[in-house]
Amino acid sequence: MHRVVFFVFLTAALGLAQLDVAFMFATPGEDYHSSLLDYFNADERFDEVNYYDCHDGTPEPEEFLYHDVVITGGLSNYLEPVLFGDRLADYVDQGSYVMTCSSLTQWPGGSPGGRWHDDGYCPYYSENPNPLEGYEDLIIDDSGHEIFNGVSGLWNCYWRADTILRDSAVELAHFADAGGVAVSMAENVAATNYTPHIGHRWTGDGFLVMANAACYPAGYSEVREASWGQIKAEFD
Repeated sequence: MHRVVFFVFLTAALGLAQLDVAFMFATPGEDYHSSLLDYFNADERFDEVNYYDCHDGTPEPEEFLYHDVVITGGLSNYLEPVLFGDRLADYVDQGSYVMTCSSLTQWPGGSPGGRWHDDGYCPYYSENPNPLEGYEDLIIDDSGHEIFNGVSGLWNCYWRADTILRDSAVELAHFADAGGVAVSMAENVAATNYTPHIGHRWTGDGFLVMANAACYPAGYSEVREASWGQIKAEFD
């Protein structure tokens, strides 16, 4: 009888596992990203979706570790780019995952710095302080990759970073004038090169690509793995 109960509990524990996500953006006010946050909150793959204004302060290490995935980006500069970058690198080193999206925070000076930049954690970096302008379609090079599950395309995209792909990354999609979507060789960091704020000036499945990119490094599936320790703790 106990084995049957345990099996039922195990199935439920695995099947209901969801991701807790933190948007650690350098934007004063989450209203600028309301459409993106609404999309993530409506996606059943995510449990908690929290927002941190990193233009105003840097989350403590325990705030990073509370979440399965941290997503970076924004419209301004990080208040403490070196400290934030060091904590972001520490977070990945402890077995967690990051998805970064293009914004003015990718430019030198205000983007996550420290070990995050110096040790090459992010698949893309930029040395150009100016965004690329003009409308471009995303060219998907690896349409069979999980990040593009359910994705029809991304068109008429404006405001992209002038990206450089690191040697430690693999590019999955690109724009004619810049990188588009990439993952680190270690598959613990994903990057998308377009803006997600309101009035983002693109059409198509941009939010779905971001949501998939947040799930992919964390190894999310419909039945996500849970540790035996977690299961036993719940069962006891």
